[in-house]
Amino acid sequence: MADSIRRLAKLLILAFIGVSLGLAYWQVIRASELTSRPDNPRLVAEEAQAQRGDMYDRNGRPLVTNETDSSGAVRRVYQYPSLSPVTGFASPTFGPSGLEAAYSSYLAGQKGNDLAAFIEGNLFHRPVQGADLKLTLDLELQKAAEDALGRDKGAVLVLNPKTGEVLAMASYPNYDPNRLVQGPVDRIDAYWKELSSSEDLPLLNRATQGLYTPGSTFKIITLGAALEKGVANPTDQFRYQMNPPDAQHYTTWHRNEFVVSGSHDKADFDLPHAFALSCNVTFSELALKLGAKRYEDFALGFGLGKRLPLELDTQPSKLYVRPDFFTGQERYYALASTGIGQGELAISPLQMGLIASAVANKGSIMEPYLVSEVKRKDGAVVMRREPRVWRMAMDAATAATLKDTMVTAVEDGWGRGVKMEGVRVAGKTGTAEQSGPNEPHAWFVAIAPADDPRFVVIVLKENRGYAADVAAPAARKVLEAALKRSARLS
Repeated sequence: MADSIRRLAKLLILAFIGVSLGLAYWQVIRASELTSRPDNPRLVAEEAQAQRGDMYDRNGRPLVTNETDSSGAVRRVYQYPSLSPVTGFASPTFGPSGLEAAYSSYLAGQKGNDLAAFIEGNLFHRPVQGADLKLTLDLELQKAAEDALGRDKGAVLVLNPKTGEVLAMASYPNYDPNRLVQGPVDRIDAYWKELSSSEDLPLLNRATQGLYTPGSTFKIITLGAALEKGVANPTDQFRYQMNPPDAQHYTTWHRNEFVVSGSHDKADFDLPHAFALSCNVTFSELALKLGAKRYEDFALGFGLGKRLPLELDTQPSKLYVRPDFFTGQERYYALASTGIGQGELAISPLQMGLIASAVANKGSIMEPYLVSEVKRKDGAVVMRREPRVWRMAMDAATAATLKDTMVTAVEDGWGRGVKMEGVRVAGKTGTAEQSGPNEPHAWFVAIAPADDPRFVVIVLKENRGYAADVAAPAARKVLEAALKRSARLS
């Protein structure tokens, strides 16, 4: 009898130890993971009862707020639906997206509240009040970016190259997040199905997730690599015998047979003017002289192939798709075509913005960000973002020469569409050829003022033709708005 009691006691003790270890594992070691899981019923219940925090632009203008209807129900209101690629939505049915997802724990009051608020909410079952977000966006500049983009598919991006702040981010087509959080359930479901099945991809943030052939804007990388690796210098002269169009060539062409040149009918200039006139022959030859390893090493230094460090989902840009593109049978064509911004390149507007930011910021790329502060309703700041260096992409001397060369492209080349009185602007056009009957993508990269860069502007318009005709005027509009806004606020 005594032995039986002892065995039972041992079993109970072992069971108690097992339960204790299990509780410690799930409630301590794995607690944060469980708490953050989107299917956590407690989390879902808390979010449903929380009053989500608001979002404001950098000057305190409300972007996302809450309002109470006649029945006492609180609903989310997106004051500027065109900002949906940035703000996202917070839907009881489909969950959060965009900044609503990235900062959901703050917005829903699960993070950042003080102990008194936590006790009061749990003791008296009062709704938790979430914290507010102060964005880096400038609403007036955002409107200028959206106006410049218009109803063209694409993206417009404005960055502060010295801090990494995103001052404007426009993507079109977009959607109305109010229709995903307000109204009868059947209408919300129907709108979601419409968005999800649309060939226009309105749920895609083209600024951060769209990947495109960059065209001649990528000559910034080719030129930077050639300068940094000692393959070229600004005083180099380039003279090529250009042949007239014939049955095999639709425009003037060069003997290397890798590229044609539709941007000029003669080739006799120095390196800055080869860049200004976007000479495909020059930049295909520079890429071939660099070779695959040196070219690839330099390009990857700007973050290609990596997820960019932004609060929103980003799609890594690609130098090539096929692993043997630079080393296989097509290796010479691969290098030549990549050197002029074609090949298998797939670049996001945000990635191009960081490339331009490195030029503007002495070779250093700052981490891009959209939220500068998280603040409780009582005014206490629970998170403040400070600028951080992401990577050093090139030498300061290389960056300075690149910037000067981009100024030449605006003063004497195809970038003259952004030339302004009293302000030196650095820029580069990009007309990215597409397969089949599709029109080229039109790009423009701008840095202003060139002498003390405060703005990087990226314009991408899908299948809209020549960059000088389409993207440059849009970039000028945005730059004018940015410079005027800066003058008023300084």
